Amino acid sequence: MSVDMTQFHDVLFEECLENLDIMKSELESIDLDAFDFEKMMTIYRGAHTIKGGCAMLEFHTVAEYAKEMEHLLAEMRDKTKLTNPDNIKVMLESVEFLRAMIKTLQNKEAVNDAAAVAHCTKMKASIA
Repeated sequence: MSVDMTQFHDVLFEECLENLDIMKSELESIDLDAFDFEKMMTIYRGAHTIKGGCAMLEFHTVAEYAKEMEHLLAEMRDKTKLTNPDNIKVMLESVEFLRAMIKTLQNKEAVNDAAAVAHCTKMKASIA
């Protein structure tokens, strides 16, 4: 018996967009003078949840992009990468890029794999 996984798409997209809203809000409210581990965990968990949900439903490009975000956020959380204005800006741009990919899927359109790979490469290169 085969399960039609498309029945879960709308729930996934709604959950992804909610997580992106939380990630954006938390990134915008970071106090650069006082590191907040819990805030960074919240942001990290958003990327982690999006990665897992998209991987489960075989949205591989989105899952890979979220995986790279998750990795960079883990490094920021663990202080091996800086939590500074430039890195926060890159992460905010990445949240919006990820949001655009989710909306593309929501509209039943194909994600531009090449654009996702290029943006991901730029994101990784931009984080100090």
